[in-house]
Amino acid sequence: MIIYLLCVIIIWLFYIVIVSDKSLNKPPGPIPWPILGNLKLLRSLSKKFGGQHKAFLYLADKYKSNIFSLKLGKSNFYVVSGYDGVRKILKDDNFDGRPWNEFIKIRNMGLRKGITMNDGKEWKEMRGWLIRCLKNLGFGRVEMTDKINNELLIILDKLSSKNGDIIQMKSLIAPAVINVLWSVATGKGINDTNRLNYFMDLMVRRASAFDMAGGILSIFPWIRYFAPKKSGYEILVKLNNELREFLLESIDEHKKNYVEGKEMDLIDMFLKEMYTGQGPEAGFTEEQLLMILIDLFIAGLQTTTITLDFLFLYMTAHQDVQEKLQNELDLIVGDNQLPQLSHRQLLPFTEAVITESQRLRLVTPIIGPRRVLNNTIIDGYNIPKDSFVLINIYSVHSSSDNFSNPEKFEPERYIKNDVYVPDKKLILFGGGHRRCPGEILAKSSVFIIFTGIMKKYKLLPVSDKNLPDLEPIPGLTISPKPYDVLLVSRS
Repeated sequence: MIIYLLCVIIIWLFYIVIVSDKSLNKPPGPIPWPILGNLKLLRSLSKKFGGQHKAFLYLADKYKSNIFSLKLGKSNFYVVSGYDGVRKILKDDNFDGRPWNEFIKIRNMGLRKGITMNDGKEWKEMRGWLIRCLKNLGFGRVEMTDKINNELLIILDKLSSKNGDIIQMKSLIAPAVINVLWSVATGKGINDTNRLNYFMDLMVRRASAFDMAGGILSIFPWIRYFAPKKSGYEILVKLNNELREFLLESIDEHKKNYVEGKEMDLIDMFLKEMYTGQGPEAGFTEEQLLMILIDLFIAGLQTTTITLDFLFLYMTAHQDVQEKLQNELDLIVGDNQLPQLSHRQLLPFTEAVITESQRLRLVTPIIGPRRVLNNTIIDGYNIPKDSFVLINIYSVHSSSDNFSNPEKFEPERYIKNDVYVPDKKLILFGGGHRRCPGEILAKSSVFIIFTGIMKKYKLLPVSDKNLPDLEPIPGLTISPKPYDVLLVSRS
């Protein structure tokens, strides 16, 4: 009798949910279970298809809708696919908000600061200040490219002793990317090898821990009280404390040595605002500076390093493309020179290769979450205020409506009459008010490091029978599976 009654209650609840969704004109989606919502289904589909972005694509197709709903724990999410819907979200101010749940509080060390997981008036002002600051520090000018070129020379020096060896490219790329970011933030690179390796390892460990703990802690934040170790909460707090201490050392050093009028880096320029500019009452506090630095390193290190790693993977797997790219570099750059940013417009095929690799393997195939600031409508459906939206960029880049043979690595798709013409439906750095503020630095770093290495070296498969696996490791960000290359000097 009790079992029968429970079945009736469950069926009745499901019926109420379905009728309610239809009457409120909500997007379609799978029926949620009590407490868990659709978490189990999403995990199962992600495992089956090889990532959350592919699971979302399956669900959009299943419900014949570019927007569908999911219940994850007690939170309502709406997943948007397709070019039109994605562009609306990116350009509409109604979607500029961010959630402030327990998982994001952990990510932000309890600080509603910074430029990534914050919103509102203070966020707009800090984001505007950061963009102006980066321009003053030489973004897009010689000052910035000199920093990247210096790191390229260090990489090439290391590679000179590895000619004919089997190596993994990522281990050489990551230190260079960190040092470019570190020099922007602090005015100089990390010269101490042990300190550099520690920081690099700390960022990798932190990214891995958040990747593993993200789902469960964001949906069931209370679990950290009952299972702090198993939920990943304990390690996240430990890694956050390590990162805070590491960055505060540099902030404290800058505070001791600060001289007004001689600001040479991001920390100095922030201290100027804090001491003699707009001041703490306008949000220029030490906590704000700490969070901006964390946002800068989290965004810049992971995406730039992995983007380069995918590029070298594709060059290893596609020897014909590598040969064509190197022929173009030889023709335009010359025998004993390294590519400069000034060569970029003269290298259409090289630019097309970089773009195609990012289209196929965008490091963040899903972006968000966004918090809806006002009741609004997407694709004819009502989206209530304070609900959450996830944006499936992968759905745009993998659609045959947007790109012919979308699963094929085909740089030539962007070449028209020997000129590089990027497709208007590419979304590589977001858009709107939340477009990546470090886009210029990321593009410049990728171009200089990638072309510099490809000008000097061939990357060959270890053997014909041991070709690298092009399928990525899924997660909050995707990355290549570890792969080896045979490094051969071209000179």
